[in-house]
Amino acid sequence: MTAVLTKGFLLPGDLVSNLVGIRKADDRGMMRTLINMLFWNLVGAFVALYFA
Repeated sequence: MTAVLTKGFLLPGDLVSNLVGIRKADDRGMMRTLINMLFWNLVGAFVALYFA
């Protein structure tokens, strides 16, 4: 269960890393972190604005 949630949570960063062509897991960390933070913060902001 947690593996599925983790994979879904990291999916935006993984997709962008694949599109950019970053293959090594060590090199993907920074890109994946940046994209995931931007994506999930944007989702959170839209949810907060919707319920505000």
